[in-house]
Amino acid sequence: MNDPLENVDRPLPEAGSSVIRTLFANREAEEACRFLLERRDDPPTMAEWLERSRQVLGKANVHSQRRLRDVRDQFIVTSYRRTGDGEWVYRIDGWSSTPATDKGHRISPKLEAEVFTLRGRFCAMCGAGPDEAKLQIDHIVPRSWGGKTELGNLEPLCQKHNNGKKAFFQTLNPYSDALAAALGRPNPWERIGELLKAFAERGEHTPAELLPVAAKDTHRGDPKKRLRELRFVLGWDIVAHRVKDNGVTEVTYELRSWKPWPAEGASEAVNRYERERKSRKAAQADSDEA
Repeated sequence: MNDPLENVDRPLPEAGSSVIRTLFANREAEEACRFLLERRDDPPTMAEWLERSRQVLGKANVHSQRRLRDVRDQFIVTSYRRTGDGEWVYRIDGWSSTPATDKGHRISPKLEAEVFTLRGRFCAMCGAGPDEAKLQIDHIVPRSWGGKTELGNLEPLCQKHNNGKKAFFQTLNPYSDALAAALGRPNPWERIGELLKAFAERGEHTPAELLPVAAKDTHRGDPKKRLRELRFVLGWDIVAHRVKDNGVTEVTYELRSWKPWPAEGASEAVNRYERERKSRKAAQADSDEA
């Protein structure tokens, strides 16, 4: 999923979007991006950015100036002289077609070898091997949704399925902020749950293809089991819908109602439920033997 045109038609995030945090390692660059997004209709001067940096970050210097320009690593930033006073202003006009994450987070030969060693040298979707198809290393969670270029977020895909996955994910770009926020949650129950909520709040169903992306933990990644636990342990009302289209069954999930995440955390709530269930089962077995 390394198409340089991937971001061309992607809507800009809101200034308060959580996705911005995933794009910049530097707090100043993140704040600069938010400032430019806030001021899209009234592009600021460098002096105004320095004042903002002083107020919010407590400093304004040459590094602050550089951070404003660093926003170009991810976005198209146009600078031009303002009509009237001739001051240079900066306006954010869209996503960069070659974001810095592509430049600074390329998959090294060493990491590629580790992926093939861990996952096997075959497509994770269809099982095709190198003799049947060209294999590529794919980000399970796209970088634009907060995914990292690290071993746990990479898998081999054949070129056909990599391109198909990319095309499908591009249709979800309008939800990129919500997806990034959901996929940043600490465990698969919350990732799946927040994903379902993101679509439900828009009156839409969640495509089933997204659930394995959200349930990315190695040992707790079974999305169907996580859905059952959301239903029966945490009390969420989730309905599956299946529709046939040209002989292909499309599955979506409708979230009709949900409850707040337990104070102890979803993971501990599920673990406690399992402990209590096993205890009841053991007690029943002892009772039957007696």
